[in-house]
Amino acid sequence: MKVKAILSALLLLVLSSGCSEANTLMTCHSCHGISCQRTVSPTQEQECVDSLDYCVTIYEKSKVLYMGCSLEIPVELRQRCDSPNNGSCFKCNSNRCNDVGSERFACVQCDSSKDTNCAENATLLKPVVCAAPKAANSYCYVKASGSGSSHIERGCATTVIDQQDCLKDANCLLCSSGDIRGCNSVNIVTDSSAGNRFIRFLR
Repeated sequence: MKVKAILSALLLLVLSSGCSEANTLMTCHSCHGISCQRTVSPTQEQECVDSLDYCVTIYEKSKVLYMGCSLEIPVELRQRCDSPNNGSCFKCNSNRCNDVGSERFACVQCDSSKDTNCAENATLLKPVVCAAPKAANSYCYVKASGSGSSHIERGCATTVIDQQDCLKDANCLLCSSGDIRGCNSVNIVTDSSAGNRFIRFLR
């Protein structure tokens, strides 16, 4: 009798634990409209009201239109998530997982001090989707620095500040991965006839 009571108690405990986990509400990054273009990471968070809800990010090209719980986003935008592989919706089901850029916009992300392919063989490296942009557009960059411009860095320029800094730097190049995926696999070389002026080209 005692054994049966103990087994019943254990079964009840397991079932209640499972229900508790299943009923856990998701927490998502949340923004809409111009607030999604702030230069700091999203500080707003939203707890979903339905335990079956999930996090989404909605894009217009590279620009983020909405972040939040799927059931809280306007229906006309949420419908974009019904079309597979259209690049205008990202869905995920873990807490705060939706601070991600559109899959259409991916850049090579590397540092030549850690990966020798980064310098001149970046086309061998797989482009990686960037974080959600805090600007109207998302760009890739490639930048040379150091003695003899031997250090090469490639990555995402997802804020206005990052983009403006690159434009001011003669040794930095911006490009849109919406035109060419992984466009920053470009090599930057020094033209000996132009001193320290950098020539940008695609091989």
